[in-house]
Amino acid sequence: MSVIGPDMADTSSVIAFDGISKTYPNGTVALSTVSFEIPKGTIHAICGENGAGKSTLMKILFGLEAPSAGRILLDGAPVEAGAPAFAATHGIGMVHQHFSLIPALTVTENIILGHEPRKGVLIDRAEARRQVTELSARYDLQVEPDAPVSTLSVAAQQKVEILKALARDTRILILDEPTAVLSPPEIEELFNRLRGLRDAGMTILFISHKLNEVRALAQSVTVLRGGRLTGTVALRDVPDDKIMEMVMGHAVEVARREHGAADGETVLSLKSVSTRTREPADLLHEVSVDISAGEIVGIAGVDGSGQRGLVSVMSGFLRPASGSIAFNGKDMTGADSHAWRHAGLAYLPADRFAQGGAPALSLADNAIAGTDGNKDLQTGPFLRRGRIADRVRAMIKEFNVRSFGIYERLDSLSGGNAQKLIAARELATKPKLLIADQPTRGIDVAAAAFLHRRLDEAARNGAAVLLVSADLDELLRLSDRVLVFFAGRIVADLPNGPSLTPAALGPYMLGLENAR
Repeated sequence: MSVIGPDMADTSSVIAFDGISKTYPNGTVALSTVSFEIPKGTIHAICGENGAGKSTLMKILFGLEAPSAGRILLDGAPVEAGAPAFAATHGIGMVHQHFSLIPALTVTENIILGHEPRKGVLIDRAEARRQVTELSARYDLQVEPDAPVSTLSVAAQQKVEILKALARDTRILILDEPTAVLSPPEIEELFNRLRGLRDAGMTILFISHKLNEVRALAQSVTVLRGGRLTGTVALRDVPDDKIMEMVMGHAVEVARREHGAADGETVLSLKSVSTRTREPADLLHEVSVDISAGEIVGIAGVDGSGQRGLVSVMSGFLRPASGSIAFNGKDMTGADSHAWRHAGLAYLPADRFAQGGAPALSLADNAIAGTDGNKDLQTGPFLRRGRIADRVRAMIKEFNVRSFGIYERLDSLSGGNAQKLIAARELATKPKLLIADQPTRGIDVAAAAFLHRRLDEAARNGAAVLLVSADLDELLRLSDRVLVFFAGRIVADLPNGPSLTPAALGPYMLGLENAR
């Protein structure tokens, strides 16, 4: 199915997937007879749940894997997918979600790595620098060629990643979740650059979970579900709820919270809290904030602006150098993580496998972690396995965790299902304070919507909720107010309402405005 979107000067198909299937040796079917076309000079989005087959399809297009059946056509001619140097031969570049740059090397060294210009047996560094400068000017992606990558901002590193992908006469560019760590102005700058590349004739494939970004950037979208093609449609022809239904196979209920001023008792109070650490992401300077029962407070900021430090001091993993912390009227300034948990803290960490659970242990073991001393689940030192099994099965059912059983390893689950299991465990404690740190990063639309409803429900039941997220739409959908961090300080405390938008948050996040 070929989709003709707006503003297409050349509507010929540059990419055609013809019956692409991929079955792995263990019998897992990642893709099944996927067929669609992408016109030249367009930005085309690829959407779907985790495990829907998006990454596998892109790996096949990039040449990292070969299909089990079917073929790829470029400019109408079949090509041998999975062959050595496939991407370079056919002008295909890819920017992965997690950067692959080498921090100790310069911008130039990263971009030319693997195809260095030579002068005899030596690298021609002057020619390399000239090539990078010319490439930067050609695509209007300004970078400092001699700067070590370790000194660059996240947005600048992404420019380097894109230039690295464009360095070999690229005509097809694949971007996998490229906005995850960018601020609103940085996202808009990136989108403007991508539109410029499209207008110059490049074809761009944009993988994203964020429908607002898909709609802002792409002209058409292909949706995969369970390894099969759900459809390819022009975005101007379909509303968001229809796309979500295509992704999930059913309508998805989105949490809609009524925002208002907090009127509950103060649950958490930080007074002039500062930290002393070598890690910039953990630095706090004179941070004061109160969170009330029934309130969701969102935390916004460019990655590394102090969010991690805030979460660490609020959960007992980092002790403040000065200031005080009170939780339900009790001094917790020097308390460790065990004391925080005992006082009523629940924590959904940013890394669900490294921090949230034990990947090699079973779902049952992960679901009861932290319940030591629960008389319903143990008698003296002995666990009551029957009751544990009943509880974990009920949690899996209530939170719709897709698994093959309670004794399956945690790391066999998708990110969304692992996050739902950890959320089930944390919310089962009926917390007085819930910290949700990037709770929906990297998970699909349905899992995100489910967790949003649970966070709203926890607040309605009287919990104070701290929501840290790089997804500003998520913050604005759920938070009653938003605190913006910059360089370890709170630079704005903004009540939610119609005038609070991602664009309004951007200047605070970049340190251009300060409302404190």
